[in-house]
Amino acid sequence: MSKRFQTGSVRLVGKMWHGRYWRDVPGKDKREHPLVVLGSKSEMTKAEAKRKLLDIIEKEGLNNTDFLERLEMPIVPALTFNDVADAWELKRLPQLKESTQHAAPLLNKKHLRPFFGNMTLESVKTGVINDWITDLNKQGRHPKTVHNLWKQFRAIMNWHAQQNDEPKRAWYPSLPIIPEQEQRWFTQDEMRRIIAAAKGQYKVLFHLAGFSGLRSGELSGLHVEDIDFVRGVVRVRRSVWRGQEVSTKTKKGYRDVFVDSSTMQMLKEHLGGRTTGRVFQTKSGTPLENHNIVRQVLKPICKRLGIAPGGMHAWRHGRVSHLQANNVPGDFTKNQVGHSSLRTTSGYTHFTEAFFRDTVEKLSGFSTQDL
Repeated sequence: MSKRFQTGSVRLVGKMWHGRYWRDVPGKDKREHPLVVLGSKSEMTKAEAKRKLLDIIEKEGLNNTDFLERLEMPIVPALTFNDVADAWELKRLPQLKESTQHAAPLLNKKHLRPFFGNMTLESVKTGVINDWITDLNKQGRHPKTVHNLWKQFRAIMNWHAQQNDEPKRAWYPSLPIIPEQEQRWFTQDEMRRIIAAAKGQYKVLFHLAGFSGLRSGELSGLHVEDIDFVRGVVRVRRSVWRGQEVSTKTKKGYRDVFVDSSTMQMLKEHLGGRTTGRVFQTKSGTPLENHNIVRQVLKPICKRLGIAPGGMHAWRHGRVSHLQANNVPGDFTKNQVGHSSLRTTSGYTHFTEAFFRDTVEKLSGFSTQDL
């Protein structure tokens, strides 16, 4: 049986301190010898790692005099992060978007399970999370990636708490600052030049993107039946992800988008009397893929015109910016682009320097000729 007092053993594996200690198991002669990750060498000395391991041992009560007596009582094995992640992937993940179903298990396997996997839930404290974040930073992960990984970890842990009628767990991580970098957006002039240079269905595709603000997947998911030429409306009912039709990104994405008459006329001419099928498609009738549109068509046009390259999202940002610059009510813009909040819409809003200059001159109360 375990000695009544133990401090465990600590050793360095790579750049991380690992600790081992002994734990008696009811009904078994052989004791467990669990391994826990204590933190990185850069963040703590060996002495500090030993103290952290002793804290874990003390919290399990292994050094208490009544430990042997308590072994006689039925106990529930301590849950580890791997246990919780397994349950989350089995029960919760199938309810999420297809893109999340594809990416989340890969992120768990690469970034979460290797660090937290064998840790018990009670041993995951803010300091442990900060050790993990430090390790991610040293790997050169972009701050935005670190934030997204933290959100996934928190979602898994809080889902477990919810299933067991427990309060959400509170941690206070030191997350890296995401650098302020403005999203690429197309101005009205850039849009006109790109559309003029595009050919075939891509001229129509880019025009609709710039005059509706639809997401790339929503454009690829449009069916002819979704176009209401009488009302001048494009009904967004689905999206395309990795070649398959899926639901819209959010509930707000399921919407009717009002489009100007010139754009509707262009769509009518593009369809040429077709009454079914996809509005935009490959030669074999499959949906267009975002990365192919950008790599094979959009970026080459931008390069030829001397325009800074942008992806399909640049059309969406440009549309929102144009509506905002023309004093269109925020709620109208939010509704048309399928945002859940005006805060999100604000993040899609950009202004040219000429707009800033023109606005401050108008607000000054007199023209530059009066100076």
